[in-house]
Amino acid sequence: MKVNIKSAGVGDIPDIKSILSQYILETELVEDNINRFVVAETRDRIVGCACLISSIEVVELRSIAVLPGWKNKGIGRRLFDTLEQRAKGMADRIYVRTTARGFFEKIDFKVLDDSQKPVLWQDCADCDKLDVCKQVPMVLELR
Repeated sequence: MKVNIKSAGVGDIPDIKSILSQYILETELVEDNINRFVVAETRDRIVGCACLISSIEVVELRSIAVLPGWKNKGIGRRLFDTLEQRAKGMADRIYVRTTARGFFEKIDFKVLDDSQKPVLWQDCADCDKLDVCKQVPMVLELR
């Protein structure tokens, strides 16, 4: 079955939020960042999504998720590859905070020490759950 990776549009917001909700991922900022999302689509159905956010300090891969029935088909990798190409023109590295460490290790991300979270991300520095956070900080060197 053919899966197309494309830039997301406003009409994709409900599907993106539905996919992210299945993994208890943040949905509040989807509307504000829709132009930074890509989606995986097959037969007019969105089956995956990913977002690349950039700030002065970091370029971060966020909200990468694939519907459960579509996992292990290379869709997550294709979503990542698309955003990696965008990131190459923006920075020397991509950061991610994830609970899917194995997926990111397969695509050459390296684990960072947890002490880097509040240094790299202000929301981590401000979070009262930082000491029990299960997200693993990781980085991929692009050059």
